[in-house]
Amino acid sequence: MKIAYLYTESALTPWKENVSYKTLQFLMEHTPNDFSPSIVHFVDFTFDFAQELKKFDLVFNLCYGYQNAGQVEVADWLTQNGILHTASSTPAMLKAQDKAGLVNLCAELGVGTPPLIHLPGQLQLEQLYLRKPRLGSCHRNIQIETGDWFLQHWNELEGDFILQPYISGREFSVAVIPNFEGLDFEVLPPVEIYPIKSQEVYTAGKSFGETARRFSPDLAPGLAEELQAAALAIHQKMNLKGMSRTDFRVDAQSELYALDVNAMPNLDPDLSLMPAICKHAGIPIEILINRIIRNTLANSSVPLCA
Repeated sequence: MKIAYLYTESALTPWKENVSYKTLQFLMEHTPNDFSPSIVHFVDFTFDFAQELKKFDLVFNLCYGYQNAGQVEVADWLTQNGILHTASSTPAMLKAQDKAGLVNLCAELGVGTPPLIHLPGQLQLEQLYLRKPRLGSCHRNIQIETGDWFLQHWNELEGDFILQPYISGREFSVAVIPNFEGLDFEVLPPVEIYPIKSQEVYTAGKSFGETARRFSPDLAPGLAEELQAAALAIHQKMNLKGMSRTDFRVDAQSELYALDVNAMPNLDPDLSLMPAICKHAGIPIEILINRIIRNTLANSSVPLCA
């Protein structure tokens, strides 16, 4: 079976995601023997390029955009051209990238989220608030200031963003992947993202200080199960396929808040969280690749090419 690892160089994607030649070589080297892999660089939204991709049985989608188009637009273009690929459907990916819509979706599931702030009168002066793009990559272009600061600068705020109370507490990321048969889903244990210098205000990444990963965090009884159940419920409610990763905060009262959903987690072996979570859970990358492909095939009626 012929598969194409489709990618765009990081510099050509809107959010400069980590997809390097090293990432691709890592995936090529760990592709199960049942599949014949190739590396294909996304060149443009053209008829000729679509015809080239149709020579493969399946596209393993690692394309996080192209120039001004994001990963949803690329996945939608693949679908519209009848190209079987591993990313979720366009409606599912749109739900996942919409951080404002996550609030209503989680409310239907009984999962907590930080409330949205729509009006300056909702701000409390000493409370910390977090501003981030409504759409797009997780953990980028985040701003954290007091309610007083946002009140004073309210008329200067521009762009499609959301504003929410900053939740002090512990941060966790929970991965959902296809199960062994590729027909259902398995939720992996939560990994904690913690600030190296123990500062109270932090986010995953480097925007507010260095963070590290704790793969066997000390958790209150039942918290791991609650995080896993919430991640799976969100994954299924959005009708995602393949893998996803959901980020949560847990406050001092053990209240859980869903923050972001990543419907196309990166697979860089050194920089990305998903391969590390799977490795810690005893799932080699070749098993993850196999499960994602099997899950894609199980959810498709597209015939394989000769």
